[in-house]
Amino acid sequence: MPDISFTDDLGKPIEAVQIDLSQPSSLVNYARSQVLHLLVAPDFIALQDQALSVAAAQPIEFQATLGNGFQLGASTPAITLTPKGHAVLRADATHAGLEVTGSFGADASATAGDFSFGLDATSSVTIGFDKAFSGAAVEPSLGGAVGQMLSGFVIPASVADLGLLHPGDVCTVSGEGSLTLTGGFDIAAPVNPLASVKLPLNVGSIDVKDGVMAGVSASLTISGAYQIRASGLAAGVIGLRFQKRKGAALRTDFTVSASASVEVAGRDLLTALMGAISKSEPDPKLLAGLTEEEAETFRGALKEGVDHSLQASADLALSAAAEDDALFEYEIQPGAMDAVSTSAVNHALHGDLTALTGLGSPAGVTLRSSVLTRMRSHGVALKVNLLGIVNLISVSKLIGKCEILSDAASGAVTIKETAASERISAISNAADRQEALRKAIFESVLVTTTYRASGVVAMPELHCANLHFVVNGNTSAATVRGYLNWFAALHLMEQGDVAAALAGYTGEAASTCLLRTELDDAACENLFFAGGKLRDIAYYREFGRHALRALLQPEADEIAAARYRVLDDPATWARAVEMGPSPELRQLIPLDRTNPRFDQVLADVRGDLYDIVWWAESMTKAGTARLAMRQFLNGRDPVGLKDDAEFQRNCEALQKLMMKVVAKSQARFGEPWGMVSLFWAAGSPAGASGRVQAGNWGFVRP
Repeated sequence: MPDISFTDDLGKPIEAVQIDLSQPSSLVNYARSQVLHLLVAPDFIALQDQALSVAAAQPIEFQATLGNGFQLGASTPAITLTPKGHAVLRADATHAGLEVTGSFGADASATAGDFSFGLDATSSVTIGFDKAFSGAAVEPSLGGAVGQMLSGFVIPASVADLGLLHPGDVCTVSGEGSLTLTGGFDIAAPVNPLASVKLPLNVGSIDVKDGVMAGVSASLTISGAYQIRASGLAAGVIGLRFQKRKGAALRTDFTVSASASVEVAGRDLLTALMGAISKSEPDPKLLAGLTEEEAETFRGALKEGVDHSLQASADLALSAAAEDDALFEYEIQPGAMDAVSTSAVNHALHGDLTALTGLGSPAGVTLRSSVLTRMRSHGVALKVNLLGIVNLISVSKLIGKCEILSDAASGAVTIKETAASERISAISNAADRQEALRKAIFESVLVTTTYRASGVVAMPELHCANLHFVVNGNTSAATVRGYLNWFAALHLMEQGDVAAALAGYTGEAASTCLLRTELDDAACENLFFAGGKLRDIAYYREFGRHALRALLQPEADEIAAARYRVLDDPATWARAVEMGPSPELRQLIPLDRTNPRFDQVLADVRGDLYDIVWWAESMTKAGTARLAMRQFLNGRDPVGLKDDAEFQRNCEALQKLMMKVVAKSQARFGEPWGMVSLFWAAGSPAGASGRVQAGNWGFVRP
């Protein structure tokens, strides 16, 4: 049996501290060394004989030193306590405690089931125990309380250890590591129905709806600095908490059951998604036309999207939690537990909560709080862009010839027709692929709003959404300021609040930014008509000018400042419109012509003018075509005219017009100018949202 000695700093035993090694103690059970030698300073000795409530009328701490190395553990890895480690004796009127900090061996492999508590092998580990003396028949002295505390020291390494806790006792283990768990989620799948300008315009009831994928199973890892805390409650009940340490930031990773060999609620993930968003039962041969490689690509993209959605929900649940909120909190009745629940809790105490979170109602274990519950209350959503569904009407037809894409910023999945379009997924460069997807979605939103406002397409229960997303590996404070400027342009924050929000940015180089605006039938109507009359070209031109002006940061650099001045001055802008996007604009550039940046500014200003003029002319032409279609329909249901030759000619004319509009686009998508222009011109409808994330810092609206 190991020995525990307690001396002053000269090695003289402290008589007031009597240690009874016959008492049940984790220090005795898990000792891998023969002696634990604690040395205390004179300030403890001066108070040792006073009653606990007198000596520690106010909470008090005493520094202690380990006189030798001491190892604890049921197996490898063992926790090593050394004289260099931190040790603190503490007391208050009703408790006496000890906290010691050690480390795992250099060759330790912190695996579940070992004496690791889920902590990293390179992490320090802090063990604490506080013995309660409230209600004791005889109040002990400070020294006597410390002796009893050391005699019955508890480490929460098993259910048997937890059973050693008396009411008021508390034991803890803290450090850096990972908790693994599993959970089932119902994932909402709101759809974004979009038209493809390259496909013929069709009519009919679009066969999609906002749906839910039920029963998606996910394995989750929460990493960071956490504490396992067990406390004795009344009637032998044990409170068990897994909580983040104060000031710690926790990270989450997911592995979703989405592979080819795993089914979700009895179905393949892609089939489950199609079943969730299709109004009719999807064709059972939905994937028959896909090669195995294509099917695997589809599943991989969906898995990325689901992972991202769960990640966003978990991050929200973790960030919204108060400092003292538990990740998980249970009440345990050891006498009511069976072998299954005992095994689950034993594994949980070492970082593996998979069995405990996967069990419905473990015997003797009551769940009081859970980050998984908070995730479910916040909701998990996988947004699905269906690019071409407005033309093809049915999900089955869209899946028959499409590609599936996901992006790291939005987490949305885009199912894009390829029957008449090139494949974005074939673009090898990630940045170019991101740009192409942004462009495709913006052009599709532009076309969709045209078709909706014309009366040809009816989907009042569904909105169409515009997305702008950026993945950036070279972020700076100026970059983040630009992102927040975008938020202000979409009325998601006040311009005056940008500096305060930016103050939280910690300098992370990797970042993502996502903006989303939603346009319903009312917004599409407002985009083209006012009081039944078409908007004129000046309406769009001014919105385009002011949108770009709002997004530029003139303080950022000389080029942005010059572009801003051309847009900002009404007289200069009027002359620019008269000149058009030509070399003559050099007369208006507010820079000395010898400036080495002059040609770059000229090129940018020409591009700005081209984009705004193109936008204004295109919206005006599209509005005229919409009005003609509405006058032709005159309130008639287009479905009843689908075989009418004149109606077909009008549909073809509308599609050809939009193809010409899109073909002339040279819009640049480094900034969300097109999104803001559409949003403002549609009356700034409700439903805008945004999120920027850089390391542990994030900003979300709403």
